[in-house]
Parts: sequence; C-alpha cells; structure tokens
Amino acid sequence: MGEKDNDRELVRTDREGRIAVVTLDKPPVNALYIDLFDAVSRALDMLEKDEEIRVVVLTGGERIFSGGLDLKAVGRAEPEELLRLMEVGYAFFQQMEKYPKPTIAAIRGHALGGGLGLAIACDFRIAGEKAVFGMPESRIGFPLLWGVTSLYMRTLNRGPALDLLLTGRNIDAGEARRMDIVRSVVPDEKVLDEARVLAGEIARNIPAFAPRSIKAILYEASRETSPRKIFDVENKYIAETVAKIDLASWMKGYLDKQ
Repeated sequence: MGEKDNDRELVRTDREGRIAVVTLDKPPVNALYIDLFDAVSRALDMLEKDEEIRVVVLTGGERIFSGGLDLKAVGRAEPEELLRLMEVGYAFFQQMEKYPKPTIAAIRGHALGGGLGLAIACDFRIAGEKAVFGMPESRIGFPLLWGVTSLYMRTLNRGPALDLLLTGRNIDAGEARRMDIVRSVVPDEKVLDEARVLAGEIARNIPAFAPRSIKAILYEASRETSPRKIFDVENKYIAETVAKIDLASWMKGYLDKQ
C-alpha cells in the first residue's frame, strides 16, 4: 500500500505506485451533497497534478458505493443552498467527464441514483457480485440532476437508460453486466484487486502524456457529427502531443521494446 492523505474527512486517498485509490468515506451511505462533491473534487485536482499517478480508482465502502442524493440534507436546505448544490454538482460531473486521467469505479454494494451517475461518470466500472444498481429518484420526479442526462445517453444504450429511469427498479450486478453498465463482475472481496489489475494494464500500456489526449479526443469527438470535424479534432491533439515530445526518439524507444 502507498502513503495516505487523511486531511479530508470525507475522502481517503491511497497512492499505490502509479495508481491512486480514492475512497468515499461519508457514513452511512456516502450520500452526495456539496461537502462530498467538494472533497472528491479536491482529491481529483491533487491527483491530476501528481505526475506519478497514471490511473485513479474510485470506490466506496464494502456495503455501499453511494446511495445518491442526500435527501435529508435537501429537506433541510434553504433555496439558496439548493441552487448552490445544483451548480456544485454540475461542475463536479463536468470535471469527471473531462478528467484527463483514466478513472475506474470499483463498486461494492449499492450504487443508487446519483451514486450510479458517479459510477457512470468513470471510464470503467467493475462490480462485486452483490452490487445493486438503480435510479430510485425517478419515483419522486427528478431522476437526473447535475447535467448527467448526456452522460447516461452516451454511456448507456437508450433502452437500459430508459429502463432504469422509467421503472425505478433496482438491478443486480449480473443484469448490469448484460446491460453493459459494468465491464466485469467479480466476487465482492476481489473488486479492488480487479480494479488494480485493470489500472496496472492501463498504466503500463500507454505513455504518461497519452491519456489526456485520448480522453480529450473522445470527449470532443462525441459532440461532433461531421467526419471531417472529428478528423480535425484528432489532428489538433496529435499536433499538440508531437510538439511536447521528441517523436523520433520516442518511436525508436517504442520499436526497440517490441
């Protein structure tokens, strides 16, 4: 295990070589509110600046990933605070979507409502066999907050997205796998290990400068419909990458390893 940063009460960050594990730690259910959004956002900012870290794993507790929106806090909040919650949540999910380093959600227990949105905002999702997914907020009339509608439609097929949103039902890990919501399902005690294996694969496979360009290309290209505009997006990031490195030396080093 690597060093720990314990200065944030709601989040723990463990560095393990090139991998960082960010653990939500807001008992009892890791409910999403301004405080947790801020804590995770600060952790991600710190890890983005850390050149040693190549991949970030996001996880919760052994029995719950996140129960979604903190409805109790919402019920106590003044209108001004609710407006701030909407803005903070929106900024957070934009940060997740544009985050330059690969992210993996390691999900044990329940990932509900905004908690499922948080998992979907990661690039990859690995679930434990006892994981449960659902959008219960649809029962009270506001299933999608913080601009995550576009995330759902880009990450999930339309059918699964509508299924969860319109029925409000919970699904198990096996069904989530069949819906392509998660990449793989493993025994609960192996979830973090599986996430570390995938993170290690990614960290070994690509140079440090590559993830930022790859994710930026996909982010911009997903918003274009013209093949020529997508081609222009690709060329822009390739040019930026080539300007940062000695291409001939880098290519020779790569070929020598093959």
